[in-house]
Amino acid sequence: MRRQIATDQLPEKARFSAWAESVHAMFGLDAEPLPDAVRPFHGRLVARSLGPLMTCRVEAEGHFIAKRPTALGRGSPAGYRIYHECGPGAWFRMDTMEGTTETGDIVLYDAAAPFETRPRDGYRHDMWVMPKSILAPHLPAQSGLLAMVLSGQQGTNALAAAYLGALARNWDSISETEIGAIADALARLIGVACGAIAASQADAVCAGRLTQAKRYIDLHLADRDLSPAIVAAALGIAVRTLHALFEPSGSSFARYVLRRRLEACHAALVTSPGRPIIDIAFAWGFGSLSSFYSAFQAAYGMAPGELRAARRGKTLPS
Repeated sequence: MRRQIATDQLPEKARFSAWAESVHAMFGLDAEPLPDAVRPFHGRLVARSLGPLMTCRVEAEGHFIAKRPTALGRGSPAGYRIYHECGPGAWFRMDTMEGTTETGDIVLYDAAAPFETRPRDGYRHDMWVMPKSILAPHLPAQSGLLAMVLSGQQGTNALAAAYLGALARNWDSISETEIGAIADALARLIGVACGAIAASQADAVCAGRLTQAKRYIDLHLADRDLSPAIVAAALGIAVRTLHALFEPSGSSFARYVLRRRLEACHAALVTSPGRPIIDIAFAWGFGSLSSFYSAFQAAYGMAPGELRAARRGKTLPS
């Protein structure tokens, strides 16, 4: 399932009313404009579901959102909502709990709870809906409706935030056969972040740490000095622990770094045909042109120049 709301093509005066009507129909939420709003309203929402999970990416100008008691049970999937803050943060009230979020934070609450929120400067977040049957078994014992905020800056909370970010970025490439295991790993990781015993969810914690390690590597591919020691130090783990994270994936730290650098170079060769090959190789962390050519040939069965010629519909002279 994929549903989308976008207001930019509508007349400016009709944008907010169309947005409010759509989010109410889809989620049972009441949207109200802020009295001090000065910018023209912009809103975009993409909701997608796969297997047991539903995700919703929201980017919009600031406005007030409420799920009032009279609307509970209408227009919204039942279960737990996992809100991942990608913008500057927001104020919220869940049931009897009130607070604010910062960039990277996770808000977890029962969809049966009343909810109100208002952003600091526009909405930019991912919201996930997970069935209670998947998440509840991994949560610590509690009384009343679930409502809590997890700082996404450190510890297992940061692993959960990294996992959610990776899941959002790779959603379209995930298959029906994979989503069940992915949802289970996410539920176990969220459970640990909420206070469940980590030892019973070791696989989920490792999956979160591996996702965090890969994210760090992807952001630092251009650094020629990128090494296991540097990545381990950045994540606050031992080097041997970093290597152990890659073992179940059938790869290794070195092979993952090499593959991602080659993929980046391959993309640059295609999208920037006039850029010198040596410039591309060095820009993505290769220390010598010969090592780049050798690795590229082994990975793609052709030299970088042959790739470019094939893209132009030409064949290099033998």
